[in-house]
Amino acid sequence: MKCSIRFRRRLLFPVVLLLLLAAFLSAGCGEEEKFNKEKAAILEELKLAQQIRIPEGLEGEALDKAISELSPRHKAAIQQVDAKLKELGEKYGKADAKFKADTEEIRKTLNKDHVEWLKAAVAPKIKGDPVMGVGIGCRWEEIEEILGDPIERKQTAGLKEFKYSGLVFNEIRDHGETYGKPLPPSYGPDAYYMTGNGYKTASGIQIGMTKAELLECYKGKLASLDDHTDPRFIIMRFDPTPDHKHAYNQFMQLTDGKLSRLIVAKH
Repeated sequence: MKCSIRFRRRLLFPVVLLLLLAAFLSAGCGEEEKFNKEKAAILEELKLAQQIRIPEGLEGEALDKAISELSPRHKAAIQQVDAKLKELGEKYGKADAKFKADTEEIRKTLNKDHVEWLKAAVAPKIKGDPVMGVGIGCRWEEIEEILGDPIERKQTAGLKEFKYSGLVFNEIRDHGETYGKPLPPSYGPDAYYMTGNGYKTASGIQIGMTKAELLECYKGKLASLDDHTDPRFIIMRFDPTPDHKHAYNQFMQLTDGKLSRLIVAKH
């Protein structure tokens, strides 16, 4: 009799363990199922946000108006998705760290999503070779939203300037051009100067490149080129498309045979 009781006790112990393990796994599966369901609903919201696009073919004031209207909507929608993902990760992360890691991975891409959206929106109006997605033709506020706060700003009667480390955008305006009338508000820069490392133009230009590398990047994109008058400078008319919408003057300064300064400017 005693042997029988001991046997049943021995048999009962692993059965209880199996039941507890099954309950634990069942609870874990239930949490994962709920997490995935809520995440899927948030990702549907992300798809809707990504459908906010600038209509094709817009130019001038019509393009600016569309950017002004749709950019805040897109940014707000992305921020809302980001906030919900953060909340979701914190909610289920208490049960298992993998849930929070999952949402954080998605949030990393969201941090760049609106900036890339805005770069694509302003691209049709940029003249010259854009740098880091911005350039001549962008409004000041668009440059700031894409590149972040400048380290220095200047604002005088005839000058407005944004200065980043190794990259400067400015507009110098002549009062004489307005025949004594007050100057209108500055739209955006008409020149930029790149001297720092870490920047790259749309054509692939970076400080430190050799003359051969520079000319290779601009092959088929120039209307004119002067690289013989002075070996320290390359003067060109950047004109990469048949419609000439992006044509602009560019100047390159070489030091010891390598690019030390890129100037994209009217004059």
